[in-house]
Parts: sequence; C-alpha cells; structure tokens
Amino acid sequence: MKEQEKWDYFDQGLELFDEEEYDKSLEFFEKALNLDPIFENAIAYKSFAITELKSLNESLEYIESQIEENSDMESLYYIKANALSDLEQFKESNDYFDMAIEKGFEEEITYYARAYNYSGLDECDKAIPFFEKHLEINVDDVQSWCEMGKCLNSLSKFEDALKSTSKAIEMDPDYYLPYSYQGVSWMGLEDNEKALKCFQKALELNPGDEISILNMEKILKK
Repeated sequence: MKEQEKWDYFDQGLELFDEEEYDKSLEFFEKALNLDPIFENAIAYKSFAITELKSLNESLEYIESQIEENSDMESLYYIKANALSDLEQFKESNDYFDMAIEKGFEEEITYYARAYNYSGLDECDKAIPFFEKHLEINVDDVQSWCEMGKCLNSLSKFEDALKSTSKAIEMDPDYYLPYSYQGVSWMGLEDNEKALKCFQKALELNPGDEISILNMEKILKK
C-alpha cells in the first residue's frame, strides 16, 4: 500500500511539473519522500522543482545534502554533475560523472554531457571521442552532429567537420546551426564562396545567428 501511495504522489507531482506548476509539484514530491526518503525519482524531481522555483545553486545544495545522507546512490552524483555543467563548472562536472560511473551509473548516459563539458573547457580533442560514442547509440541526435562539427572545426579538421554537419542537415535541413558551422569549415578550407552561401542559408533560417553575421563581415572585408 505504501509503495503504491508513494508512486501515486510522484505521478501527480510529475504531471504538475510537466504543466509547470512547480510549487504544487514540489508538495507531491515531498509527500512521496515522506513515505520513502530514498525514493530516487522523487529526489531528482524535487531538485528540478527547486531549480525552477528558486535557483540552480539551491538545487545543488539540496543534492549535496542528499549525497551526504545517501552516498551510495549513484544517480545523485549524475544529477550533481548535470547541475555543475549548467553552472559551467565543467571540470567538476566531469569529476562527478566519473564518480557516478564508479558507483555503478550507466556510462553511456553520460557521453553527451561529458563531450559538452570538454567542449566548454576548449578540450575538443577529449570531447570528440565522447561525441562519437554518444552518436553510435543516438545516431539521429542532430545537436550532437552539430556540436561535434564545431569541435572538429576547432581542431582544424575541416573536412571531417563538414561530414558531421552534413549529417545534421540530412536529418533537419531547416536547422540553421549546421549551415553556420559548415561556413566556418569552408573558411578554414579557404573557399569563401561556399562559406558565404552557408552563412546566407543560416541567416535565412535564423537572422540573428551571430556566428554567420561576424564571419560574413570578415569575408566581405577582404
């Protein structure tokens, strides 16, 4: 009976969370936790509700308190890692992903976030392998193909970057970002005519794309 009741509270909280009724959803997550203080789903969504209602830092404090009480719960380290990544504390975030994996958390779920962190640290040589691992499992992830293309550009691997962003365009031809990154690739390959076409396409889809605006200006000034 208690087991079913906690799930009923959690499901009600989840429904309210999805409706962006964060204060009400928090009440139900807390009810579920009163019945089961180590209910992982409720702990996670309570932290998400705190983020929405208060701040990411206060959510992080809550997760840290839970880690102190439940140090073997691997999902808590994963949640903390994601919060640190959102706060752009990329190195610390990857450290906590490592801890989550050491505790038994499924490694493949961390691939994209670890790649994103290394990209944020300008360590694209370390980011690429994680993007590749992530895309082996999530081949239709347009954003990952884009971000891997960006990293490959940073490493001056322009032809590889073009292949990566072409994958993104195949899947979503109306998304501006891969065209923008392709323009950067063509600039790196010293083909400014193709670069301009890419930047123009990106701006057609998103007139506020700063990458395309700035790079077009560079080309046209030459």
